Amino acid sequence: MRGATRVLWAAAYIALGACHGTIDDVSGGRNGTSGTGGGPGTSANGLSDAPIPQRIWRLSPAQFNSETQRLFGAGVPAISIPDSAGEAGLTNIAANAVVDLGNASFFADGARSIATWVNANAAQATHCSDYGQSSCVDSFLAWFPASAFRRKVDSTEISALRKLFDDLRASYPYDYAFSGVIRAVLLSPTFLYRSELADGRSPQLTPDEIANLLAFSITDKGPDAELLAAAKTADLTKPDVREAQARRLMAASEEVWQRFFWEWLQMATLSSQGNEVGLDPKLVTQMENEYRAFVKEVVVTQHGSLRDVLSASYSYMEPELASFYGVSHPGTGLSRVELDPAQRGGLLTQGAWLVSHGKRGKDNVVRRGMSIFKQAMCHNALTPPAGLDVQAAQTKLVGANPTVRDTVNARGQTQPCMTCHSLADPIGIVFENFTSDARWQTTYPDGRSIDTKGDVTGVGSFANGHALASALVDDDMFQRCFVQRFMHFMLGIDLGATDKVAWTQQVHDRLLATNTSLEEMLVSIVRHPGFIERPQGKSP
Repeated sequence: MRGATRVLWAAAYIALGACHGTIDDVSGGRNGTSGTGGGPGTSANGLSDAPIPQRIWRLSPAQFNSETQRLFGAGVPAISIPDSAGEAGLTNIAANAVVDLGNASFFADGARSIATWVNANAAQATHCSDYGQSSCVDSFLAWFPASAFRRKVDSTEISALRKLFDDLRASYPYDYAFSGVIRAVLLSPTFLYRSELADGRSPQLTPDEIANLLAFSITDKGPDAELLAAAKTADLTKPDVREAQARRLMAASEEVWQRFFWEWLQMATLSSQGNEVGLDPKLVTQMENEYRAFVKEVVVTQHGSLRDVLSASYSYMEPELASFYGVSHPGTGLSRVELDPAQRGGLLTQGAWLVSHGKRGKDNVVRRGMSIFKQAMCHNALTPPAGLDVQAAQTKLVGANPTVRDTVNARGQTQPCMTCHSLADPIGIVFENFTSDARWQTTYPDGRSIDTKGDVTGVGSFANGHALASALVDDDMFQRCFVQRFMHFMLGIDLGATDKVAWTQQVHDRLLATNTSLEEMLVSIVRHPGFIERPQGKSP
């Protein structure tokens, strides 16, 4: 690359590296502590909120690809971009979502691939019939930058892009100069980042910023035409207007819900664990298909609840997976399948979760129990004492070749194991009727019977995973963890526990008041003044 092109890339790298994360820090509230929230004042229960920091938030890999598809249409190459570092298992966290020297090449190479594809599919992608002519450049610039930047652009920005084309065209072919304009826009921080800085005169986000926040938070995509129009003609600072848009966008929200439950319940290891336990890759794919279809149908199509997600006695699967589970399939393809509630129901009895937390060996008590206790109930501090040889300690407690029940009882009654295992093992053992690869079993491979009774502290006694999952919905600790994690996921920042932050407490109250309706919970988040408010001033 030479001349104007070298200047283009140098400017892009500098801008990307300097523009990231949270630029205004409010004390407290990060990483699970109390403090941040949104909206002024103190609530009736004595809890208070501080404003969310101003943010500059990089598009996630999925958002980047959905945006380029929105711009150029079906067939545009999907670009492989690393996820940002997560928090509590959640990705797309504002402070971590950056472009830096470690990932900038993915964006640069991706922009080049996309621009090459646009050149080859100009009639579809550029919206002009005279590609190759100077007039096409002008008609392209009349819509492309504004659509990519998700806001109105001024004449100075258009002139700069036109000048870039003219400078490149003086030395290079038309296709190369045209692709230079595309790459400049796709590598611009204005495209790659969602900025939420307000306008310097008011603590509220601008209409375009509110529209972007609503769209990405609910659909994982940029704002559609109706939402962009609302940013111009409606007052998105009004809670009723935001609520109306949120309810409308729920129809396109499946990717957000699918990604949230996938990350919160830690199912990203499905493929690797499926390989470890020798599961047919075709069944692994069908388990993920089951999960995605179930979440879409229950949450989006049926406007369902958290209770439905965890306890519905039906699922959606293909014939091969139904046969593997030992249930009847109504025909062909991905279809609704009725389940035996004494065996299965809800996400925690689906293969995607069971296999993700399974391992090769005799039992899965620890992995499954700890996953729910730590991740789904927000007990983040449980770790074995430093230097403890876990296997040696267990052998000393129960000797050689114990039953699973013997091991669970011993770990739950004797130190140093009981601190953790007395709480998590009763959860994990309830799922022992499921093999590591998610089949139903009544005896272990060695012929020993399976005893799944678990007395879960504060929740109750259970004999199967479906019953426990159904009861977790009514457990206060589980509910509060769910609300805290969903708001962390949706807002890109951990506001803090519901018993310490007014906003999350209000959302929790709304969840309970609506029988755990997920749509009503989401609406309560976007209606809150904190959703659109940011503090003014520079970082301390």
